[in-house]
Amino acid sequence: MDAIITTALGKALDKQAKKQRDDLTPGEHEVEGEITLSYSGTVKVSEDESYTPTTSIPLKVALALFLRYSGVTGPTARDALIKAMTEALEIERLSGKEKRAAVEAIREVADLDAAEEAVRKGLAELPEATRKGKVSAKVTVEVVENAAMEDAA
Repeated sequence: MDAIITTALGKALDKQAKKQRDDLTPGEHEVEGEITLSYSGTVKVSEDESYTPTTSIPLKVALALFLRYSGVTGPTARDALIKAMTEALEIERLSGKEKRAAVEAIREVADLDAAEEAVRKGLAELPEATRKGKVSAKVTVEVVENAAMEDAA
């Protein structure tokens, strides 16, 4: 099986597996067998792209370095950072209306737009990385009723 077929089947079967997740019961389940599949569709592979790897920043190391570089203001910076992260987590757990109200209340006492812009500019200074292009698949996969397999059973 080549990489395109494996990718096509993997993406299609992953979608089916997610739909059936609720049907699974906890525990360890033995699986074994053979199956014949029919598949058709397309796989689109995009070009590699450059990006700023913000989600792959090692958070604990970055925060430790932030505190180290804060020098004598480190303890105050640590307290402010913990307070900000705690509030952000609390806001993230709120429902839609409550979340919007909390963000608006913060906007009244802090210029969040300016703060977010400052963070965006700082992130733009990070070194870029390259990631593989996105792969999308529009593939249907079906089990083939195989008379030879049924006769063997």
